[in-house]
Amino acid sequence: MKRLVFSIILLTLAFICNAQKAVSVSGEYRYIVPENVSITDAKKIAIERAKNEAMAKEFGTLVTQTNTSTMKTIDGKVETGFTSIGGTESKGIWIDDTKEPEVKVLFENDVMVVEAKVWGKAREIKNSETDLEIKILCNGIESERFKDKDKFSIDFKSASKGYVAIFLRDDILDDPVFCLMPYNNENGEPREVKGNTVYTFLSKKDPHYPLAMEKNGKTYYMPPTTLTTEKAVEFNKIIIVFSKNKFTLPISEDGKYVPETPTDKFDKWLRKNRLNDETWQVIEKTVEIRNK
Repeated sequence: MKRLVFSIILLTLAFICNAQKAVSVSGEYRYIVPENVSITDAKKIAIERAKNEAMAKEFGTLVTQTNTSTMKTIDGKVETGFTSIGGTESKGIWIDDTKEPEVKVLFENDVMVVEAKVWGKAREIKNSETDLEIKILCNGIESERFKDKDKFSIDFKSASKGYVAIFLRDDILDDPVFCLMPYNNENGEPREVKGNTVYTFLSKKDPHYPLAMEKNGKTYYMPPTTLTTEKAVEFNKIIIVFSKNKFTLPISEDGKYVPETPTDKFDKWLRKNRLNDETWQVIEKTVEIRNK
């Protein structure tokens, strides 16, 4: 995908042990693969669902509901749609693998089936974790389906004050993870937010959004944030990180903040913070981008 337009804290050993509260879990999942899903994606889906099953077995589940609005133009008329999808998620957070997942690809009656087994460390989601309300906006309307060059923003509300950062992972496995917020004018610091306040990030409605950028003595005016693709369709993952505690963003080898982080280093950063901060929350949203 084309790129979007646009302390160290010392912890005592006692605090770390208390913050981890991790237990060993294992699980498996049998995924019947739809025709439009690739083998690579099917393996990832089976592994993630096996992890969810492992945590559900240990910690239980909670009921979830995702509401999605869409808008399209047909013969000059604008039509809107609304979809509500219910489901269950485990009341746990996966911290790290203790053994490499085992994955088998089978064919039964010409239908592909992927079986995954996983082993790892996980901790229970505490009731004290902050309620978050997050909406993906396409051209200002709640939707996770985009067309090339559609405007992209996020409505965010937290029940308590804290700190937020937003990242994008595209559908190319080796591509780095890109930090969308904080912006390049925020000195690599996560955004501090108040409780029970609605923010619209990645939009000119955000007072921190950089309207212009100075480079080589020239002023460049920043266009709205958009999602683009050169493919017929692609899926990108938006990763929203929240904590009641101020955290340090991923840094380069020379100790500086940079907007792009290699995938493996980013995942290690997520795991480290999950271990050390019980208020750490990671919310992932998948957006679809079509060329037409």
